[in-house]
Amino acid sequence: MNGPLIANIVLMYGILIGVNLPAPLLGLDFQEDSVRQRLWYEPPGYVIPIVWFVLFTLLGIARYELARRNPGGNIHWLITGLAILCATYAYYTLGLSKLTGVSALWFGLVGNVAVILSALLVAYQLGTASMTASLLVVPVAVWTVYATAIVIGELMQLK
Repeated sequence: MNGPLIANIVLMYGILIGVNLPAPLLGLDFQEDSVRQRLWYEPPGYVIPIVWFVLFTLLGIARYELARRNPGGNIHWLITGLAILCATYAYYTLGLSKLTGVSALWFGLVGNVAVILSALLVAYQLGTASMTASLLVVPVAVWTVYATAIVIGELMQLK
């Protein structure tokens, strides 16, 4: 086994879990709305955390790849920053919704756009250091585009 690779993946999992662990204690919980009709393209709720663990695994591999190709470089912090942005989703959607009374869907829409643009910017920045690392970041943007389509669909259902 490759210790540094595992360490980078574990770091990404640590960010994902560590940031989200206190969210339910703060009343930030993604509850299924049993009244709302599920969109035809919306996955079951249990799929979403699985996808994020896969995406964070890819981010960990990308971070490892950068460290391997560019030892002593600081560009791997872009991946860590993107991971933190993604992991804090509950706080800037549900948290801001609780504070303002504005639907979490609107904060989710803005947050998703921020994640998409950030992921694409990080992928672009990584391209000069490692095309592999760059390509491993792109699925975050792709998944978030899909998630944005769900948010837009949910907003349309509210009308």
